[in-house]
Amino acid sequence: MNRRHTLIAGVLAVAVAGLGAVQLLPGAAPEARAAGLTSYRGCADLLDYYRTELGRSVTRYGFGWGGPMVLADGATAPSAAAGSASRESADAGSVGSGPTGTNVQEQGVDEPDLAKLRDGRLLVLTGSRLRVLSATAEPRLLGSLDLQAASGQQLGWGGELLLVGDRALVVVPGWRQDVRAVPDGTGIDGDRRGIAPFLPGTPTTELVLVDLTSDQPAVLERAVYDAQYVSARLVDGTVRLVTTTRPQVPVLYPAGPGGTATREALDANRRAASAVELDAVLPQVVRRDAGGAVLERGPAVACDHTFHAGSPAGASTLLVTTLRPGDGLAATDSTAVTSDGDLVYAAADRLYVATSRWGTVGPVRDLAARPDEVTTELHAFDTSSPTSTSYVGSGGVPGYLMGRWALSNYEGNLRVATTRQPPWDGTTSGPTSSMVVVLAERDGGLVETGRVEGLGRTEQIRAVRYFGDLAAVVTFRQTDPLYLLDLSGTPRVLGQLKVPGFSTYLHPLGDGLLLGLGQDATEDGQVTGMQVSVFDISDPAQPTLRDRLDLGYGWSPALDDSRAFGYDPQRRLATFAFTGYDPEGMRGQQSSALGVSVGTDGTLRLAGRLDLADDTWPQRVLTDPDRVYAVADTGVVAADASTMTRTGEVHFTGGVVR
Repeated sequence: MNRRHTLIAGVLAVAVAGLGAVQLLPGAAPEARAAGLTSYRGCADLLDYYRTELGRSVTRYGFGWGGPMVLADGATAPSAAAGSASRESADAGSVGSGPTGTNVQEQGVDEPDLAKLRDGRLLVLTGSRLRVLSATAEPRLLGSLDLQAASGQQLGWGGELLLVGDRALVVVPGWRQDVRAVPDGTGIDGDRRGIAPFLPGTPTTELVLVDLTSDQPAVLERAVYDAQYVSARLVDGTVRLVTTTRPQVPVLYPAGPGGTATREALDANRRAASAVELDAVLPQVVRRDAGGAVLERGPAVACDHTFHAGSPAGASTLLVTTLRPGDGLAATDSTAVTSDGDLVYAAADRLYVATSRWGTVGPVRDLAARPDEVTTELHAFDTSSPTSTSYVGSGGVPGYLMGRWALSNYEGNLRVATTRQPPWDGTTSGPTSSMVVVLAERDGGLVETGRVEGLGRTEQIRAVRYFGDLAAVVTFRQTDPLYLLDLSGTPRVLGQLKVPGFSTYLHPLGDGLLLGLGQDATEDGQVTGMQVSVFDISDPAQPTLRDRLDLGYGWSPALDDSRAFGYDPQRRLATFAFTGYDPEGMRGQQSSALGVSVGTDGTLRLAGRLDLADDTWPQRVLTDPDRVYAVADTGVVAADASTMTRTGEVHFTGGVVR
């Protein structure tokens, strides 16, 4: 038995003041259920199902919403970016960034980001332009590529890239305004009868495969999916791209309430639902070579590779596309589920896609939840093959997830941390509570095998980190309870620590130390500024606070996006962007790249501050063995890693970095 298991086996569950009732499963009827899916028998079966689902949700305004919504030209539909922590134990070594400079959740699973650092070069994606810089003390712009040129799509912001060998895979969300005829056979004069056509636009996801064998990047291939980008993951040269699609059906809607126009618009939209064709239901893809010649055009997934629950599940399609960018952008496999998807987590051999639903709508059958409660659906895919992705099963849990760190795959089980309360409910006295549920793959589904419930009543989860069979969970309303949970066997609470404020990101430092990045707060929950904390969790029954460093009023992208945080285990240096401000409004904002040093005893000190111009907003701070690089939309600033002293900079066109 290893030290971690010996430690947990020797610690009795403690009664925690203020914890509330803790429910231990198995032993009670679980609320999380399995939901085995089956594939459609063919395209006719699939089309009939989607037509029926569209008919179920049809309104006088279209399908599934209360009124028409048109995004401005060039806007991108909102998407959730992207899992869980690596398999460290509480006394394992510290964790550094991945091989391309990104702070990843699972070792060996790279994540897309807006900047990558490898082999002496820094790649930065801003808008629709990819730039290659030298990763030196005085960085130089080596080459750039305008991704918008020769693209038939209106590309937006929010693009990300992955590095695969001597190639970059750039993923750029976009939007295309469809030009289609309104439903036929309506016999309606829109101007005269008060009915107007609504032509829904289509979210797009464009993949651009870029050659990096020279400093000047060059396009090799492009592929455009009629789908909304969710996220992607890279393992050993294989990329899994996750997108979602809603049927794009031209509809009519009344210009005013009531009357004949309302009835006729509803009838016309019902006819449109019953006549929808396959290309408006399944996601489509067009793949072109560097010169624009079409290499592929058609459905992005086969009808019999699309799965459904056999019960009402809506008309959205979740698509997982398997790619080997080293060989090109031709998909080696495509698998789809009739469902939504807004959160992606991947381990080495599993990919999970989660989506939260309100009420009992969704493919997860028999989910015992209150009609007004959030439930989260989970779909599991086997990614052990380098060329294919197989659907494993689905399940659901009560509550919503604070983000991808709420999920963890360990020894074949999926652990899920959730909070029970709709996230838009701003009350602090509502019946919120949190739990961690353990799900196993059984009988074509994800089946609950254990749960610890009742964490942080009236509070919400703000951060989660898993270490093998130990989990650290932070909840917050007025104070920051840090719970330590044993997830081996029957899940249970081992101990907790209450301190003011809360952490939104947790990072292992080794030797039983855990760093927390978050906000300080008063005893009544009022935020007073950012802070960095170090917790000693070497004894899970009695966690303690080792040190805290107050940063003052400010914000960092690392509070919301773990990829914006970096840690160098050799230097014991944490780096992240920080924008400070004066709450009294007497002084302007100051953007900086901060370096925070962590002593072997857990003490914290500010190692250095690289101040940038007031109009510069750094999004990433990447490190190599000698330097740090503050990356902003307007340019890159290099600094000495030990002192954070500026050594050089590159200004992008029209940008100001001082």
